[in-house]
Amino acid sequence: MHAQGNDFVILDAFVCPLPELDFPSLATDVCKAHTGIGADGLVLLLPCPEANARMIIFNADGSRAEMCGSALRCVSLLMYQKLLLDSFSIQTDSGVKQISIASHGGDIAVNMGIPLMIKKGYPAEGFVGDLVDVGNLHYVVWQDDMSGQPHMKYGSILEKHSGFPQPVNAHFAHVVNSHEIEIKIWEHACGATLACGTGATSCVCSGIVNGALQSPVKVNMPGGFVHIELQGDTYILIGTVATVFTGEYLWKA
Repeated sequence: MHAQGNDFVILDAFVCPLPELDFPSLATDVCKAHTGIGADGLVLLLPCPEANARMIIFNADGSRAEMCGSALRCVSLLMYQKLLLDSFSIQTDSGVKQISIASHGGDIAVNMGIPLMIKKGYPAEGFVGDLVDVGNLHYVVWQDDMSGQPHMKYGSILEKHSGFPQPVNAHFAHVVNSHEIEIKIWEHACGATLACGTGATSCVCSGIVNGALQSPVKVNMPGGFVHIELQGDTYILIGTVATVFTGEYLWKA
């Protein structure tokens, strides 16, 4: 499945119980473009006593991700097809997330909670940006000119900047107007990706805190666009998702 080109291999334990596997190794194999399926991450969708389902995410390098807005919206569509409920909840490594479907015209809307501005105007590797926590860490740099593909040049350097408490997703963002932005994305453990739901949320949070944006905000990414709406202090991520194929992957650890 993919959300604006941010793509995932999803193992659905509601369809077939998952065996005991080395999932980090499976993630590295299945996410390879030429010898596996090719994806930004591997996602496990599991039954859960605390919510309607649980989502566990492994990055393309096998590391575990705390949160991913794009993956959350993908598994939300799967759960909607099972439950036929307008709203439900999904447990993630960064807490329980609330999902809404019908009220948004078929788009998948997920409650991203309240982002935390960890460091505002923080200098890193020659840039000045905002460090935002949306269940995972993002560093947002605002620029007037995005033509030089700055995420490709500097994303990997910013990702592992020594001043951050842990590796981050790095984003370069441009204000189109007070209700629209463009972003370029470098994700931790994945590299350049076409979209990032938590990244879109972090950029909008940064823009609102800095007085440049007002809700709602359209976020244009290389793979498509999403909308971010502010409801009180809570950020709602809204956008489409798509199923590319289903099938069987032959793998031996």
